[in-house]
Amino acid sequence: MNSTVAVRAFAEGVTQQIKDYLPEDYQNMQCEVSEQQKNNGVVMTGIVLNMPGQKIAPVVYMEPFYDQIRKGEPMDQIMNRIADVCRQSLSVRELPESLDFADYDSVKDYLTVQVINTKTNQRMLSGVPHKEMEDLSVICRIEFPSPTGEGTGSIKVTHELMSQWEVRPQEVYQQALENAVKNSPPVLMSMDDVLMEMSGLPFETKNLLQMEEGEEIPKEGMYVLSNQTKLNGASVLAYPNLQEQLESVFPQGCYLLPSSLHEMIVVPKEMTVSPKELGEMVREVNKTEVARDEILSDRVYEFDKEKRRLRQVPESIEKAKEMER
Repeated sequence: MNSTVAVRAFAEGVTQQIKDYLPEDYQNMQCEVSEQQKNNGVVMTGIVLNMPGQKIAPVVYMEPFYDQIRKGEPMDQIMNRIADVCRQSLSVRELPESLDFADYDSVKDYLTVQVINTKTNQRMLSGVPHKEMEDLSVICRIEFPSPTGEGTGSIKVTHELMSQWEVRPQEVYQQALENAVKNSPPVLMSMDDVLMEMSGLPFETKNLLQMEEGEEIPKEGMYVLSNQTKLNGASVLAYPNLQEQLESVFPQGCYLLPSSLHEMIVVPKEMTVSPKELGEMVREVNKTEVARDEILSDRVYEFDKEKRRLRQVPESIEKAKEMER
């Protein structure tokens, strides 16, 4: 039995047993197994949770739990974990009363942008309005908060959804971009600050894009670029003023290395590391450390000072080795 078939069989079993691990309030929930296409063409198996009266149905993916089964963990423990995730997911999907996906005025303030790879998402992009940016594409999402304050949910803006709104794609894109810049502005941190933040120790991080005039930073280290929420942080590449902001910190220029969908690594050009070496570094990390559905690109980028736009660095590209898994 291959892994895909095995995960589906496991998911079918979960749908039959999950109510035994949930409180009385969830006994009228309906579950079904569904295969969902994620970023970069990755297909995952999940259980769709349908609760009467809720506007959308969350999906809980089974692959992580199936891996726990393979490691020999007790089934009861895993089912309790799945039940916890189901409760949390259904809580997030209790949408604000005013939110109606078919009404543009209702959702426009919840629009945001996401940057993904064009080539590895061709099938998905055929059903989604998007704007190309080099070998990347910018799509729009509706990102909505949980009334409980725990987490957020989101859905892609599709051609089907946009046809209900009767709004031009450019207007939707512009609104999503404005919201993203306002609600989740770009954040540039030193690698040392990032490591301190990850340690969990009390520490005040510094956004280097908001430095005082005349203040300088060392140009020898690497930096992490993301957005304020650190979710889909590579979307800052589409922000209209990012080039000017980075140039104020790195007057000699910098290279932008995709770490994942959520962040970029910034390397000042003063470090004199060749684009070829940086490209090899990106491909190796993508191959060994990053989940396939989290990969943004195997290439290195920079901002073109003359044309005032993002560009791929040709010396970093090695097509024969891209997206190897």
